[in-house]
Amino acid sequence: MSVNTTSPNGGPNNGNTRNGFGSGATFAPGISINVSKNTTAGGAGAPKPGAAANPGTGVDRTSALALPEPAFYSAADVRSYCEALRAFASYSAIEVQVAAEILKAALEQAPSIPGDHAFQKKMRARAVAKKLAKAADALTDAAKDAAATWAAFQREYADVMTPRPAPQQRPFQF
Repeated sequence: MSVNTTSPNGGPNNGNTRNGFGSGATFAPGISINVSKNTTAGGAGAPKPGAAANPGTGVDRTSALALPEPAFYSAADVRSYCEALRAFASYSAIEVQVAAEILKAALEQAPSIPGDHAFQKKMRARAVAKKLAKAADALTDAAKDAAATWAAFQREYADVMTPRPAPQQRPFQF
């Protein structure tokens, strides 16, 4: 820590200010922080195998909507992929549903065909927007199926993930 106590005219401060701080005084603490992390293979900070555990590897997976690579080397990889797919599909379903509503509203406001009634114009707009709404429903189903995949994996492979201890055999006795 260094304190420079000089008066405004460049000379030493004769105690004109309280505690030496005042006009022209500076306070510059010398603080430095160094952080280093050493990891060993298989240690606590070591990278985990599998692309699902390391999103951003391989293809450009930096977008918030990008899915991790489908590499399944552990139960954690299966879980993270299913969770990423569910989040992706849920978010996309909402976006597509909103787009369907916007499209329907825009088509309802479009100029009508000569001899067309207002009801017919709305029906045509609904028919077109219905296709996007159907896509949103498919994305919702994909999100449900991703969650169901993880549940089925847990149910079918529970013994592999956490094997049960083998029953101890008692010695034969007469």
